[in-house]
Amino acid sequence: MKSVSCGVLVFDLAGNLLLGHANESHYWDIPKGEGAAQEQSAQTAVREAFEEFGLQLLPGQLREIGIFECRRDKDLRLFTVLVSPFDTKRCVCTSFYTDRHRRRRPEMNGFRWAQPDDLPQLCAPSLVAVLTHAMSLPAIHGQLLYEVGPVDAAPSPRNVRVA
Repeated sequence: MKSVSCGVLVFDLAGNLLLGHANESHYWDIPKGEGAAQEQSAQTAVREAFEEFGLQLLPGQLREIGIFECRRDKDLRLFTVLVSPFDTKRCVCTSFYTDRHRRRRPEMNGFRWAQPDDLPQLCAPSLVAVLTHAMSLPAIHGQLLYEVGPVDAAPSPRNVRVA
């Protein structure tokens, strides 16, 4: 059976996507992960955005854009949101794992805004296929910009909980 990761495409007003650098990887990624028991998909996306990037989102602020095949064993249920501008230096990852040397490390170790044209050089091929072939990022951004408007989701150091 396929696993499903719930994630959120976070756009800024200029149409850039917020990415986090996955620790011990060459790739940048969106906030995403598998749901906890009894957790709704939008709640999972919000939790992952908070744990991996420090974003302050609510499920009602997200727009679902669909379920996409990412790999043979994994689908992505994606949501999207347009946020007011903020400096990625405010992002913080509070989700940790233990590496092969038994060190506790954050899942994400860097953050950036990226133009959609830069995604093939930054992200894993499976994510690039979803973001560039299965959807139109400019169309999604345009809908958010003209129909919804931005929300304030900037990470706030005083609200960060450490896992």
